[in-house]
Amino acid sequence: MCVVGDDAQSIYSFRGANIDNILNFTRTYKGARLFKLEQNYRSTQTIVNAANSLIAKNRDQIQKEVFSEKDKGEPIGVFAAYSDVEEGEIVTNKIAQLHAKSGYAYHDFAILYRTNAQSRIFEEALRKRSIPYRIYGGLSFYQRKEVKDVVAYFRIGKEGKHQLIEAVKGKHGADFVPKKEIYRGRKIEIYPLSSTKYLSVYTTDGLVVVSYQKKLIEQVIDAVKDNSSLREDSVFISIHHPQPASFITIYGRTPSVPFLGKESCHSWSEYDIHLNSEVFYLSGQMKEEQADCLDRMLQAVNTVPVVSEKDSLLVVSGHERVDSCISKVIASPSHTLFDECVSNLSRDASYIMVTDMEKVAASPEQFVSYLPPFLIRHADLFRSFILSIQFTEVNNRLSHIFVFTYKE
Repeated sequence: MCVVGDDAQSIYSFRGANIDNILNFTRTYKGARLFKLEQNYRSTQTIVNAANSLIAKNRDQIQKEVFSEKDKGEPIGVFAAYSDVEEGEIVTNKIAQLHAKSGYAYHDFAILYRTNAQSRIFEEALRKRSIPYRIYGGLSFYQRKEVKDVVAYFRIGKEGKHQLIEAVKGKHGADFVPKKEIYRGRKIEIYPLSSTKYLSVYTTDGLVVVSYQKKLIEQVIDAVKDNSSLREDSVFISIHHPQPASFITIYGRTPSVPFLGKESCHSWSEYDIHLNSEVFYLSGQMKEEQADCLDRMLQAVNTVPVVSEKDSLLVVSGHERVDSCISKVIASPSHTLFDECVSNLSRDASYIMVTDMEKVAASPEQFVSYLPPFLIRHADLFRSFILSIQFTEVNNRLSHIFVFTYKE
């Protein structure tokens, strides 16, 4: 029997992998012979030396002298970033610079990251500079049956209304004709999902409004008719900008999470919806109308009590406490998927929350203080995910990210 492994690589600990299986193999199985494969055929000696210098700091390891017979290669550049957002900007700026000045094509570049969830910052930065990209690896998020409904609910583009209705029909097994109602001269289409549940849809130029409550649709029409529509709101206009076709943006009035309080600010929240092979996430910023709004939001964020229930709910507020918490999780010798979601969050955040949506679906009343009402009401739809939330102060704005990680 032959067993192959590398004690310098352990990336599946959250699935139960244990590096001790390799380190203790010869002690567990007496008489086993150890063969070291020390020549690297892929990298330059400069890269091998850099890797060796880091691996040398591992407390437990099988000593090796890894080498390469390739050329020395170019020096490695190291850039220190204050936050993950700045990191994304540094990388994309470098790509744009080399493309413009040195003649490199965009397909000459590759960005490597440790987990799929980390792609979100790079995607945002690349899109802002209109740099084309492609994500490789894993099953396409769109193809997973469990999330097709979730994606369709958010796909509000030229075909958004049609896609939404078709997704709802498929989900509920209904082939229905909408009932049409007129409110203040505007048409509302009401689709019966069951004997007690209805989906209301209002469509106007460039805007599709969907809700299970017709009353909320009527409130949107009121805003339009009374000349206080979204497109005429000064704060909304300040954050509305054209996005590529595959880049979906939604906007919500009032704070995103309950602990901010109804009285904290009257503001718009912007959510850009991104998807890749293992996660989908909403990211954006809160835009405040009052000058002291950010201070009040940060005060609310920083005073949330810490909650820690293993693999169920983690709530940490305050930059120093967040930094300490994430550092401890990263340093832990073994990780669950829940821990992996925690470690992917930014240490610069002012607030983080991670929860298993299956637990939310089972006991929603325990989570009403932390999650937006929409997620509480539709927790069953998201039970296949772990939800991670972070709030970070960036350029005098409160940046927020909601990440849904699929549980395999």
